[in-house]
Formats: sequence, C-alpha cells, structure tokens
Amino acid sequence: MSSDSRTTMDDIFRRVNAGQLDEAEALCRQALQGKPGDINVLGMLGAILLKKKQPEEAEVLLKRTIELEPAFAKPHEDLGLLYLDRGDAEQALACLEKAIVLDESLVSAQRGIAVALHRLGRNDEAEAARARFMNLSPTADSLAEADALRKAGDTERAEQICQELITREPENIAALRLLAIIASDEERFGIAEGLLRRILKLAPGNVAALRDLGRFLGDRSRYPEAIEMLEQAIAIDAGNADIQVVLGDMLSIVGRSADALAAYVECLERSPDEPAALIGRGHMLRICGRREEAIESYRRSLEIRPENGDTWWNLASLHGYQVSDDEVSAMRATVDAGGLSPESAVGFRFALARACEQREDYAGAWEQYTLGNSGKRALVKYDPVETEVLHGKLRNALTSDIYDKDIATPPQDRTPVFILGMPRSGSTLIEQILASHSMVEGAGELPYIIMMSKALGANSTDNARYPEIMKTLDASQLTGLGRSYLHYTHTHCASDDPYFTDKMPANYSHVGLIHLILPNAKIIDARRNPIATCVANYRTLFAQGKNQTYDLTELAEYYLQYVKMMGHWDDVLPGQVLRVQYEDVVADLGHEVRRILNFCELPFEESCINYDQSARPVNTASSEQVRQPIYDSAVNFWKNYESHLDELKEILQPVL
Repeated sequence: MSSDSRTTMDDIFRRVNAGQLDEAEALCRQALQGKPGDINVLGMLGAILLKKKQPEEAEVLLKRTIELEPAFAKPHEDLGLLYLDRGDAEQALACLEKAIVLDESLVSAQRGIAVALHRLGRNDEAEAARARFMNLSPTADSLAEADALRKAGDTERAEQICQELITREPENIAALRLLAIIASDEERFGIAEGLLRRILKLAPGNVAALRDLGRFLGDRSRYPEAIEMLEQAIAIDAGNADIQVVLGDMLSIVGRSADALAAYVECLERSPDEPAALIGRGHMLRICGRREEAIESYRRSLEIRPENGDTWWNLASLHGYQVSDDEVSAMRATVDAGGLSPESAVGFRFALARACEQREDYAGAWEQYTLGNSGKRALVKYDPVETEVLHGKLRNALTSDIYDKDIATPPQDRTPVFILGMPRSGSTLIEQILASHSMVEGAGELPYIIMMSKALGANSTDNARYPEIMKTLDASQLTGLGRSYLHYTHTHCASDDPYFTDKMPANYSHVGLIHLILPNAKIIDARRNPIATCVANYRTLFAQGKNQTYDLTELAEYYLQYVKMMGHWDDVLPGQVLRVQYEDVVADLGHEVRRILNFCELPFEESCINYDQSARPVNTASSEQVRQPIYDSAVNFWKNYESHLDELKEILQPVL
C-alpha cells in the first residue's frame, strides 16, 4: 500500500472509530474516483454501508472486492454478517467459514458462525463454534456485553463486568475507559478523571487517551488543562482531524479565536470535507467579522451534510442573511421526509422560523419556534424548583451582616467587570462598548464563578456547602478564591489591560460571592423590557446552556426569579450594582456610555461611542449586531408575536 493510500485509510478508520460514518463514506467515494479498483477502500466502503443499514449497495461492493481479490478475508466476513442480518443463515455460514479459512483470527466471524449454526438447528456445532469464539476473545465479548448493559441503563452490572475484567487484566485500557465513561455519566467526576489518568500512565503516548482526558477536562471547564492534553495529542499525531476539531473547539471557548481558526484550517488541509471543521471555521470567521467567508464555510458543510440542523440555524441566524426560497424548500423537504435526529430537527425548526420572519410570516415563524423549543426542551435538563431553592439559600445565607466583616484583599493588577443578567438583554452591547476602551479587554462568557460556587465546600469535614460555607471563610480564604478566579481567567486574556470583562449571564445569582472574593470588581446588570427579553430568548437556539429558555412558562418564571435575586443584592449591597437598561442605551448612547465608564472609574474615550468599529472577536449570538451602529428595530420586535403572549404577560405581570 502506498503512503498516500495508507494516509487515506488511516483517515477513514479514524472516522469510523469516531462514529462519523457519513464522513468516512464520503472519503471512500472520493478515493475511489481516483482508484476505482482499490480493494481496501472498496471493502471498507462496503463495511461502512453495512453499518449504515444500506445492505443492497454494501453487497454489491463486497462482492466486487472479493472478485478483485478472492484471498481478502474481511469482505467474506462482512458479506457473511450481511447475510446473517438478512436472515439467510446458509449463505452467511458459507461466507463466514471462507473468511475463517483465509484468516482464522477473525473473531467476529467465529461468533457469526456460532449464530448461523444455531439458526440452522445445528446446536452442537454452534456450541463448539461459540467456545472457539470465547477462547479467541473472552475479553471482547465481555466488553461488548458491558457496553450494551451501560447503554440499556444497567450501569451496576456493566461496572461489575468491567471490574471482573480488570481483576484478570489490570492493564486492560478498554475496560478502564468504559468504567470512566460510566463514572462520568453518573457524575462521579473524581473517579472518572482518576481512571482516565490511569490509562495515560499505562499508555503515555496513546492519542485516544489524551483526547478522552482533554474532552473530559473541557467538559469540566478546565480549559487550560484540556488544551494541554489535546496539544500533546497533536504533537504525536498532527494529522488527526478529530483531535484538531476538538482542540479548535476548546481554543474558541477560551477566546483564542486565531488559534482556533488555525486548528480548523489545519484539519481541513488534511480532510477538506470534514463538516465539524467547516462549521468551526465558520464560527470563527463569523465572530471575527469575516461574514462572507463564514457563509461560504457553512454552505460547504451543508453540501456534505445537508441534514445538519445546527448548520442551517447558524446560517439563518446570521444578522442580515437572507434565506433563499431554494434553501427554504430544501429545509422543508428534509423535515417533511422525516428521519432527522431530534437534535438536528430542532436546528431546522429554528432556521425555518428565521426564514419566516424575513418574509414577515410571523404566524408561521411562531409555529416553527414552538416546535423547535418543544423539541429542544425534551433534550435538555432544567429544574425550575432547583433554581428557586438555590436562590432561597443564597438570600438566607448572604445577608447584610456577612459583608460587615473583613472581606478579601482586592487584587492590585486587574479589575474584572461582570456584566450579568438575562441572556439577550444587551450584555454583549455593553461588553463591546467597554472593550472598545483602551484599558479594557473583552473576555466573553467565563464559567469560573459558577464552577467555583459548585466546588466550594466539596472537601469540607462538616458537609457545609455553598452558599452556607461563605459564613465560615476568613479574609485570607476569600482572597485565595479571588486569586484563583484571576488565575483561571488569565487563559482567556490576550493582553495585560488593567480591566477585563466577564459577561456570563448566570453570574447574577452569585453577586454576593463576587463581592466577597473580588471587592474591587465592577458589576453591571444588563436589563431589558421583560417581554422583549423572553421573546428574544425563545427565538434563539443557544450553542450551550441557557436551558431555562426553551419553555415559555419556565422562561417567564425564571425571569421573575432573576428580578427577585437582583432585588436582594440591591438590598444587601446598595450601590454595588449598576443597572443598565437596553432601551436607554438605544435612546441615548452617549449618556449611557459615560454613565457606564464613570461607574467603572474609567476615563471617557470616543472609541466607546464608536464601538461598532472595533475589530475584536465577539463569540455570542449578538456578534453581528454589535458591529453595527446603534439601531432601535429590536426594541419592539416582540410585538410581532403579541397575539401569542397572553400567558407570558400574565406571569410577568409583577415586573411589567
């Protein structure tokens, strides 16, 4: 096999192992255009189509492979499994036995022979075949059983099988990995991390192990460590497209937009039709203001994978992008045909809603938004009672007296500016105004206050947790927490500007914590008309989080919880939070800019008025809007849906 062919097959194997069967199929077909008789690619394409439940074409390809190379064992095995799945045990047995003659180590062929013999009533022979299979691979069979049990929800039995395997084979990486997946699924994150690090000790250069640990750390918001793991993996296997995409995703989260773009481009140089990299590149080009290039990248991704609803949404939600009639027809045809995954169907609904809005068909848009939000709500976890309970604990624990004692020593080098509140309330506009100042860096939505709040008290001996534990911390401990926050955020900051922004909306719950550990921090509450806020949220398919936004009743109740929580902070920390009303910014930009800068103790700069001329990357749903001069068309846009909002208005009545 030539080096080019080997590279192609490696790329195909990576896609198959990652479950990316569509991409693997596309690579096979592309390779066969240049070499129609490549038996390795022909056989692989047949096997992929078999996995994709396309047996007719798979059968043709496998037979063609055998015709070209009768001694190639794997196509005989795959053809036998195809016939077994079809119910033709006689033909299956003939193919599988031929495969074993050519290569007796083919474990799944031995298992297939046992199944075929059993179906033919030849039970004694079937038992003998099963014994041969077990002798060849008792571990593989046990792992397959454990994984099936895990997927069926019987994690206790799955874990037991894995532990039995590890007792016999302490260095069985596959069993350790499955245990890590089970522990992570059950939110036993410490155990999961320990298992993943144990795998790396056993196999220090294992690229898959580095990738798994990198992904795990990224899911825990430990981005610097995650990036380190992924960069180690890339150093070992620079051509691994899957890891380049994951690295790009992590770099984009920490605001390293240029590095993220480079990772996606690197991936596409080796795999030009990698949809995930095309989408990632589109995102980076979009947040950097390179709109036309972003559109081109999204469209190329849709050519390869037209059933990806998220890509349709990203395209349709680009500010000012006009969804064409042909694109609407294509989306409707795909939705009507059925077969979409629930996740993808949601993206199509939101994209169609935006297309309806462009045509001023607001009844049709609301119908699509309702379907999209309903579908998304079924896919996410959100417990409104949990929100209410947490807020109650915060109000009970963080009362005025806690701020009378010594609090943290303010950091001397940097001043964080927290912009918080409800999503879609103008927080990105406020950040863009501030980040246009020569002394301020915009760092986007940072997860660290929320992450720290969840970790507080995890190791305490008396089981005291946040927020109650805040009463027991002394000034030095609070100072340490503030320094930890600044350490985490350093990864997101490219400059040494004395100020930086953190615009995580949900930080509104933790204003009291912020003031205790960072008493010099500036806190801005971005506020907008309640109905306009809720409708804007309902019209947005967020990339992650914001799970309270996909049910209109839950969204309205969440808004009330937010207002009540901010009222508490106003009472116990008077003057510490600046409220900025979106409608006021639109009506009198100059006055509000000066008001914001005065609160932050920053000198006035004209660049803050001309925020739309800033070239900084903006990684939020409002990335295009904040590159335009101030406009008022969004202020009353919600009125297009007023006939559907009676229940929303009723719930929001206390704050209207």
